[in-house]
Amino acid sequence: MITNKELKLINKKYFTVLQAGGFAISIQSNNTRHYWHLVVEEYPHFRHYKVYHKHKQSDEFHVHRDEPNLQTALRYIMKHDKFQMNGRK
Repeated sequence: MITNKELKLINKKYFTVLQAGGFAISIQSNNTRHYWHLVVEEYPHFRHYKVYHKHKQSDEFHVHRDEPNLQTALRYIMKHDKFQMNGRK
């Protein structure tokens, strides 16, 4: 389950939290307006976040990557935003 401690890691100035539940968080970047869906997957010996992404609300989510924890998932999204805002090459 996603803990309250993890939820506090989300920078509310950088992201708009659209929905947060026990096993998933939906957020939108305030910079690029892209949508992200982060799903925690827990197994007996490890836990990670699956990161889904879409550009517009009408698009379907696609898998971007797996991250070991919420903090690294949020960092990855911020790097992706930087890449998008600096012009995709």
